[in-house]
Amino acid sequence: MLNFSNFVKQSGIDIFNMVDISSLSLTENRGYSSAILLGKALPREYIQNLNSEKETDYTIFSRYEHATDELADALATIIQKNGYKAISQSEHGIEKRKEYDEKTKTSILPHKKIAVLSGLGWIGKNNLLITEKYGAALSLCSVLTNMPLDIKKAEIISGKCGNCNLCVKVCPVQAIYGKKWTPGVNRDEIVDVYKCVACLKCLAGCRYSIIYSMS
Repeated sequence: MLNFSNFVKQSGIDIFNMVDISSLSLTENRGYSSAILLGKALPREYIQNLNSEKETDYTIFSRYEHATDELADALATIIQKNGYKAISQSEHGIEKRKEYDEKTKTSILPHKKIAVLSGLGWIGKNNLLITEKYGAALSLCSVLTNMPLDIKKAEIISGKCGNCNLCVKVCPVQAIYGKKWTPGVNRDEIVDVYKCVACLKCLAGCRYSIIYSMS
């Protein structure tokens, strides 16, 4: 089994979780037994700016997404060179394999589902992954592989949004319904993805994101 410690250290990754996905449907896991979740935390100042009246450079988020995608591509290549199968769920990889449905705005196995299975966090009322440490201020990507991994069993965390509706209030197009997430809840009961304008206000406006940005 590969030792990923040097890769994690050199890449500046904040999250590196290995997850058993063998219990998922064949459609979702595509025959792979494991997933590796990669995550980089967005800068605290960036989250503060999103929550202020300052003009914010939204390309910062795109750069972090691109960087995380590149790390997933690199990790998949490393695994393949060591004799195992692996696919990167980067934007490029998903587009190449035609695994994103533009009409329904869905992918086969979202990174946030892998994150939930790893015990990292839960789905918030904004339909984003929420963690206690970073809130929703994360850029995620993942790699699926048949490589044997030392995976620790994790429990799914119940939603901890409680009565908080900050993300609902800051949404400029009222795309968020305020419904609490539980495993099995349909995405369309939580948010209208067709209304969403990707302004990132609900990402930054999450109370956990605010706490992270001020820490």
